[in-house]
Amino acid sequence: MNMEPVTLTRTLKVIPSEQKSLRHVEFDPGLNTERIDISYHFTPGNVVDMGLMINGRINGWSGGARKTITLSENFASPGYQRTSIVNGKWHVLLGLHKIRRSCEVTVEITLYPKFPRWLKGDTHLHSVHSDGSLTVSDLIARARKMEFDFLCFTDHNTIAQNHEIAGINASLCLIPGMELTSERGHANLLGVTQPVVNFLPHFTEEDIAGRIAEARRNGARIGINHPFCHYCPWQNAFTGHDWLEIWNGPWDGQTGNEDAFNYWYHLLCRGEKISAVAGSDFHKEKGLRWPYMWVHAISRERKDILSALVAGRSYMQSDDQTQLHRFCIGEAGPGDTTSGGILHVKLRTHKDNSVLLYTDKTVIVVPNRYGDVNQEIDVQDATFALLRINRGPVAQLLTNPVYRG
Repeated sequence: MNMEPVTLTRTLKVIPSEQKSLRHVEFDPGLNTERIDISYHFTPGNVVDMGLMINGRINGWSGGARKTITLSENFASPGYQRTSIVNGKWHVLLGLHKIRRSCEVTVEITLYPKFPRWLKGDTHLHSVHSDGSLTVSDLIARARKMEFDFLCFTDHNTIAQNHEIAGINASLCLIPGMELTSERGHANLLGVTQPVVNFLPHFTEEDIAGRIAEARRNGARIGINHPFCHYCPWQNAFTGHDWLEIWNGPWDGQTGNEDAFNYWYHLLCRGEKISAVAGSDFHKEKGLRWPYMWVHAISRERKDILSALVAGRSYMQSDDQTQLHRFCIGEAGPGDTTSGGILHVKLRTHKDNSVLLYTDKTVIVVPNRYGDVNQEIDVQDATFALLRINRGPVAQLLTNPVYRG
């Protein structure tokens, strides 16, 4: 896959009689562009303004205030609106404000393609819009310190936080969502500003199933949260969801993470392909070790991050000492399916951690030599393989499976 940016150069010649008119420079960014930079310059002594139109709709106008603009789903220069880069008819708009003499205008459009990379983030947190203690801005600043690439905003039964993040330019992807919260359990509805019209009531299993189906129709991705939590377990059918949150907050006896892992592992051994995620369920700082996700996505756009979560191209961890360098069969990593049979595990972790390989046939203890693990393991009789790293009984890292088929 080509990861190098491509620059399109367009040069126009305009004359004084064209003053006060508008010229269009058309281009199509295609289907695989993540970010666009547009710059222009012109013959001195003239005044040329700039704007942008996408598929017949004006996106923004900066006039002569700036000579370069940037546009992506997560960031837009002042005067423009953030947007995912869609294919179609894009026009750089050139306002010929003052053309005193023959003028040459050069427009440079740089297209930055999507490419696979590992992104770090959190799928589950709360702000002051529900019962969290931090503002949206505080959560973004905290995420930057943690070197996150994405955040999912999942306040309880409200979308107020989504309207706030819609107006924020950020270096990370801010994913709108809502935690559908009831006495029968909690579910995250992610990826759209308003997944359901009415949040309440949802007191019965039929009510909750109806809300989830509505969110699905509106384009949301669905995750069942902390299904075996001692305080708010999932008491509905395990259907209609894209993933299970098997790691919620710190790995302790209250959240039921071990029960959730065992249930997920049982589903995998039964032949089901269901992705697992971790979520901090962050409300306030408590000096605890929170889990976070690594996803292998083709861009920083929300739909690509969520698609990677659905596919299981991800792993979760809370131990910053552990560095997972390779977990793959050939080129197939977590979430992928391959016909190969030799699994390569390469990582660095604490010397006292246990490294466990789970398949549908057995659980293998992988040798940990003073924190270095570099093994090739024959898994050709298995239908999947996943990695778990423990400190005692407490998980430090979990991968989604590599599948064989």
